[in-house]
Amino acid sequence: MDGRVYACFLNSRIGLPFGMFPRLYPISETTMTIEWGYRIDPGLHQQVLSLNHALLQAPFPGFLETVPTYSALTVYYAPERIAREHPEPGQFVKNLLEERIHQSSGLWSRPGNLVHIPVCYDDDFGLDLEELALVHGISKEILIQLHQETEYRVYMMGFLPGFAYLGTLKDAIATPRKPSPRPRVEAGSVGIAGNQTGIYPVASPGGWQIIGRTPYRLFDPGKTNPFLLQTGDTVRFQAISREKFEQIKAQQPSVSRQTPAQETADVRVLHPGVYSSLQCLGSPGFQAFGVPLGGSMDPISHQIANALVGNPPEATTLEATLGGLKLEFAQNTVIALTGGGAAFLNGEKISFYQARTVAKKDVLSIRYTPTGIRTYLAVQGGFAAEHWMDRKSVPPVMGLGTALKKDDCLQIHQRPSRNPGTLPGIELKFPPPIHPDRIRVFAGPEHDWMNDLSRQQLFTQKFSLSHRCDRMGFHFQAAPLALSSPRELLSAAVTKGVLQLTPGGQLIALMNDCQTTGGYPRVGQIAAVDLPRLAQMTPGATITFQQITFAEAEALYLQQQQSIHALFS
Repeated sequence: MDGRVYACFLNSRIGLPFGMFPRLYPISETTMTIEWGYRIDPGLHQQVLSLNHALLQAPFPGFLETVPTYSALTVYYAPERIAREHPEPGQFVKNLLEERIHQSSGLWSRPGNLVHIPVCYDDDFGLDLEELALVHGISKEILIQLHQETEYRVYMMGFLPGFAYLGTLKDAIATPRKPSPRPRVEAGSVGIAGNQTGIYPVASPGGWQIIGRTPYRLFDPGKTNPFLLQTGDTVRFQAISREKFEQIKAQQPSVSRQTPAQETADVRVLHPGVYSSLQCLGSPGFQAFGVPLGGSMDPISHQIANALVGNPPEATTLEATLGGLKLEFAQNTVIALTGGGAAFLNGEKISFYQARTVAKKDVLSIRYTPTGIRTYLAVQGGFAAEHWMDRKSVPPVMGLGTALKKDDCLQIHQRPSRNPGTLPGIELKFPPPIHPDRIRVFAGPEHDWMNDLSRQQLFTQKFSLSHRCDRMGFHFQAAPLALSSPRELLSAAVTKGVLQLTPGGQLIALMNDCQTTGGYPRVGQIAAVDLPRLAQMTPGATITFQQITFAEAEALYLQQQQSIHALFS
């Protein structure tokens, strides 16, 4: 059976128009998406699960992970590994996936678990229950009954670690999201949004209509299997009393963090600064469950700092944002500082991008300067960090938090066997960009959704970085952009560097701790080589976006990776 005939056969099984083949496109230099359609449909979802299973069973060289959504599958890969054999990794992955689509039967289905989840619908927990009953002209008891009668499919995970999008809710109780989100929704809260229902796994802001709460923990990073649900499972809700809720809740173990004792510390935090945290290079492997990649916002500075002190590139560094950090060393060691800011050792200014020795009782202070908002500190041997789910830096969205506090005690992962000697005066630093106020961008999957004027404005007008910029996303301000017609994106995979267009016409650049799925149009993608520069920009900075192609962005990324590799070889 040739490819066209086979595609038509598959389409007939899942309800696609005759002759239609899935759309394949990159989101970033490290992703490729296969999209079967734009609707919530069990048949389309079956195709997603089938190809996902095939890839997980037989991954290709350079494969990292997948993120299945309603009607699309996004594949993450390492272009630098593939480029050893194939000079255009993106094209290689696209060709390979097209072959896998032909080979996949489209009929496989993981025997998903049927999970019964108890819910207490008391008024204290069901904050919007009474209002929803009035809106729909039914009693609270009928609404609760209708919510329990359906078996819900887990179509995808995203938004928060362990957050499952469950469908499909009965039309009689389907309700839009709240006009403005609550600043805090408690963990375990059961909500309704449109024709979906879901459970908040951790406390967070949220705009879903809250009708109850479960005592179950949807996400427990301390467990071998941290997630109660996964894509393909089936969920049934069961009403319980408040007494039963408290009884089950009391049986749930708490997640605790261990802090090193002060007498064993190698470094003590005298002042934590504005926001300082231990960071690795990011940890793939759990994005399918809504866990962000995380990692250093400026991975180039992170890796150069490690190279200077003789660490491997992935060793944990300390990322200090906007200065204010003050540390006292309890051991002799070797350090290096990179990125933005200024540093003072015992009150005397010291240079960046050079390794130097520090002695016991030395005090290091890091201050903010307009050169960049993030400073990276590497110590010889790397900082020791807690391991949660095989990762050494934990995005705060996981409910654990990573910001350092006063009197925190830090340890060195591998302390040198002897006191460090004199170091050679080497200096490592990448050349500055030719156009520091330009950020390179290639068109995103929904770029063509914008009207002609907005497509032009994206690459011609100036954008100002607002004060709403953190590890999750950078908000820009400019003349509003617009779609050619009102359209809504079915929640799809997103990654760092994605430029989302909000309903108000402004752009958000997603960063390291961003959610793994989103519903705003992805109108552009910031080139990976420019993300570290963006991460160092100060609120109020003005930039322009320079249009490039995906092929150009991929080539730049590979060149940068080769330069980084050379530092450690």
